[in-house]
Amino acid sequence: MGRGFQLALGQWLQICLWTLKYLPYGGWRRLPRRALMYLLAVPALTLLQVVHWIGFLCDEIFFRRYRQVDVRRPVFISGVPRSGTTHLHRVLSHHDDLTSMRTWECLFAPSITERYVVRSIGHLLRPLGRLVGKVRLPFLKQMDAIHQLGLLEPEEDFLSLLPVNGCFLVVVLFPEEASLWRLVRFDAAMPTRRKQTLMRFYRRMIQKHLYFHGAQRRYLCKNPSFASWLSSLRQQFPDADFALCIRPAEKTLPSQLSSLLPGWQLFHGPRFTPAFEQRIVSMLAGYYRDIDLFCAENPNAQVVPMQQLTTDLNGTITQLLQDMGLAMTPAYRAALDAEITEARRYRSGHRYQQQAFNVRWSEVAHRFKARSAQAQTMQEVA
Repeated sequence: MGRGFQLALGQWLQICLWTLKYLPYGGWRRLPRRALMYLLAVPALTLLQVVHWIGFLCDEIFFRRYRQVDVRRPVFISGVPRSGTTHLHRVLSHHDDLTSMRTWECLFAPSITERYVVRSIGHLLRPLGRLVGKVRLPFLKQMDAIHQLGLLEPEEDFLSLLPVNGCFLVVVLFPEEASLWRLVRFDAAMPTRRKQTLMRFYRRMIQKHLYFHGAQRRYLCKNPSFASWLSSLRQQFPDADFALCIRPAEKTLPSQLSSLLPGWQLFHGPRFTPAFEQRIVSMLAGYYRDIDLFCAENPNAQVVPMQQLTTDLNGTITQLLQDMGLAMTPAYRAALDAEITEARRYRSGHRYQQQAFNVRWSEVAHRFKARSAQAQTMQEVA
């Protein structure tokens, strides 16, 4: 954890400098709003990281045995964004042999110490939690249609990498920083020393989670941003199982841009800059390429087309459980049947239009043509 702390300190000093750099970003007319948002966001994030590192220090003193936990055959759900990864994750998370980080653990209690503290005072926070749960800010209402947020929901564990600035979402605050964009070209572009530090830190986060929830269980992760981390994950966890969700690129790209827009609007204005949109296009092109290469080198990786997930959830999950060596227990059978019933009633509230963005869709269609055709073919076969 020592090298992780050194990395965190350097990165957060950078963030302070970036905050000053981006105050005039997008024009001076929006400076008061942007200054207010940075004044709220950056100190809050910094305070959280200070608390987390105190928790990590306490872990090394009081719970050092977490380092002896064996991370046995973890399950990684990745793929392109907006391709059903969240749905697949939440369905699999019902299995008793699997355990995932919840939103509250990723954001507020990544250390073992913090989790025990939160759990010990949890009964005092329940009335407040019910009160807070009734408050719906406009931003959260907008996000619910895109990605349902809940403190107790299984969530993308790259949020637990915030203490070492390894979470790509920070790019919405600082959209032109090369060190953040290297996170989406992790295997290819990340400097070796930083890559090794991030992977060791991530392994420690999983060990802490298993120490708290049960070392006999298997860890379940969902993170589309890990599409460019696949080779590093395989190297760090040689016995891991991978389920990679895909979707035709012409549907993935506008949906991904739309999902990022609410965060962008909080800081920078109503529309993306053309440069930011082009970076997202390049990012997704890299994800498709990385998935293709990984599957070619790892034929046991399970590819899950989104259409297959939505039209045959039972068959998809049954096959995944078999391939991952997980039993279809009576308890999980009941949970899966409930999810199938819920999926039949579900209608997405996420609405977007391609015309809302600056992307030249004819160029995108040509750039993604091969991978869109591949995804479509796999859906038709399924």
